[in-house]
Amino acid sequence: MTANQPDHLFWATRWTVIDMVALVVTAIALGVIFYLWGWVFQLLNRLVGDIVSGLFRGVWYWAGLLLAFAIRKPGAAWLGQFGAALVQYGLGAPSGMLVLVLGFVEGLALEVVFAWARFNHWGVVAMLVAGALAGLADFAVNLVAPPLLLVHRSGGEIFATLCLMVISGALVGGLVCKLLGDRLLAVPAVRNFLGTPVSQGE
Repeated sequence: MTANQPDHLFWATRWTVIDMVALVVTAIALGVIFYLWGWVFQLLNRLVGDIVSGLFRGVWYWAGLLLAFAIRKPGAAWLGQFGAALVQYGLGAPSGMLVLVLGFVEGLALEVVFAWARFNHWGVVAMLVAGALAGLADFAVNLVAPPLLLVHRSGGEIFATLCLMVISGALVGGLVCKLLGDRLLAVPAVRNFLGTPVSQGE
C-alpha cells in the first residue's frame, strides 16, 4: 500500500456539502412519494391481497438505492432509506412507526451489499442483489410485525411472500433504480454537479 492511499480513500469517501444536499432533497422527495404510495399500496392490498401486493414492495427501496447509486459513498443507502422513512412517518404514514423500523433495516441491508462491493461496483448485478437483500430484510420485519404477522400464516403463504418480496426488491427496486440512475447520470450537468465517479461494472 502506498503512502497516499489512505489519504485518497478519505477524500474519495468523505461527504461533501453537495452530497448532503442530494441526501436531503432525495429523502424529502421520495418520503412524500412513499407517503402517497402507502395509500395506493393499501388499495392494492384490498384488490389483490397482501401476498400478491408483495410484487410492488420494491418501490419502498428506491430512496436508498438511488441515493447510493448517485453518491457512491458509505452511509448513503442507509441515510437515504431511513431519511425518507422519517419524512413518510412525519406526514402520517398509514403504517405508523413500522415505516421507521423498515427504513432502518432496509437501509442496513442495502448498505451491507454496497460495502461488500467496496462502493465501487454499480452494475446490474450489484443493484439486483442490493434490492433483493432489501426485500429479504422487509420480509424479516413483516414476519413478526403487524399488520402482516407472517409468522401466523401457512408455510405456503410465507414462502410465496418471501419470493415475491425478494423478486420485487431485485426488479422493481434494484433494476428500476439502475435504469433511472443511468438515465440521471447520463446528463453531464447532473453527473458533474454530484461528482459521481465512474465505477466498475457501470
